[in-house]
Amino acid sequence: MAELVVHSPLPDQVIQRTGNSGNICVRVQSESSVTARLLDRKGQEVAEAHNHSGTCEFTIEDVPVGGPYTLDVSSAKARVRVRGILVGDLWALAGQSNMDGCGKMRELEPPCEHVHALFYNETWGIARDPLCHLRESIHPVHYQEEDSVERERLAREFREFLPYGAGLGVRFGKDLFKATGVPVGLVVCSHGGTSMAQWDPKLKSEGGRSLYGAMMLRLQSAGGKIAGCLWYQGESDALAGVEIANGYRENFKELIVTLRKDMHQPDLPFIYAQLANFFTFEEPATFDGWNAVRRAQLEIEGELRNVAMVANIDATLSDAIHADALSQRRLGARMALAARRLLLGENNFTLGPRPLGAQIVGPRSIRVDFAQVNGKLHPAKGMQGFIIRNEERPVVVTSACRHPDKPSSVLLTTAEAPEAGWVLGYGLGTNPNVNVRDSRGFPAPMFGLIDVST
Repeated sequence: MAELVVHSPLPDQVIQRTGNSGNICVRVQSESSVTARLLDRKGQEVAEAHNHSGTCEFTIEDVPVGGPYTLDVSSAKARVRVRGILVGDLWALAGQSNMDGCGKMRELEPPCEHVHALFYNETWGIARDPLCHLRESIHPVHYQEEDSVERERLAREFREFLPYGAGLGVRFGKDLFKATGVPVGLVVCSHGGTSMAQWDPKLKSEGGRSLYGAMMLRLQSAGGKIAGCLWYQGESDALAGVEIANGYRENFKELIVTLRKDMHQPDLPFIYAQLANFFTFEEPATFDGWNAVRRAQLEIEGELRNVAMVANIDATLSDAIHADALSQRRLGARMALAARRLLLGENNFTLGPRPLGAQIVGPRSIRVDFAQVNGKLHPAKGMQGFIIRNEERPVVVTSACRHPDKPSSVLLTTAEAPEAGWVLGYGLGTNPNVNVRDSRGFPAPMFGLIDVST
């Protein structure tokens, strides 16, 4: 055995804060007594602790938010320095491939020394795309190859030649740090192509052979407490058939509730994206499934406390289903704003338009009202994406513009006189032509069908 081994903290690790400080758990193995000194970036001592020989564990308490700090551990015969330690906020990144990050590797968000990540190889480092290397995980759920040599070869090839990997995490962390001055740690937990059934919390007992179990193990290894969770998932459920898609709402709510219970954080902030578009020529059932999942994501925001949905219907794509680097960066910025609302209570902005209802207001006119609009709706004229149906067929919308007297409402003109029984939606289908947004650039989310009141 080496004279001195430091098992915890790891280089570049982010320690979850409580208030304005955090506690750093130090775990060492030594043949003689040790002294641990915590140094700031200027080399000034912040704290000091002493302990006995052997395997020991002690805590450096009330370390101020910030860093990077260096832990200097010395014994009679050896000295170890652990660099890059930050005290800040940890965020879990979970879901499927759009959370992995599958934008092409250009126009990437530059890294920041105050935004770190816990990668799948169980090391911490400055967060940079791609964040997600599944084959490097120690948990079997994240890889298929049983042969470790083959898995290592494939992991190496992916690191050297992977043409995609741009995600939202780096921008999220940077924007949040810029707004708060609090460092950010990203705990990567996502896995592309996975369904809500595969994320079922009931599989937790399978440990690293289940997605939820592996996530819980990683969160525990990161310290057992987090500031919140970011989630982007639902494509697999939307494409699995209408029955599966219709069950998404309850399954998603169960995951959120269980995660909060298991983390012993009943108000854990949970931020998620409504699905972006999908280029497909599949059967109408695909459209119905996509609508069902998007609708569920909108509804859940009003059914659970301390959750926030970020509309993403304006995303541009790298391929048929994956957001490109620029859209991922924009989504990360929007999620950072959501985190500021949920975690910090900022209320001088909203997360964008939310539908309130639709009402007949004239012989050929319908007003669609929105809440939570930053400023006013745009564009003033030529709004697109609204669909109206009567009991038998679609109704032609001849124009859509911002209401002249209500900047948070849309005025639709129809080709025929509105009647009771009409229903209205926005952004329906897998690739709708939509353009409604507010003054802050947040898009209106997909919604409907809703009744048009008389």
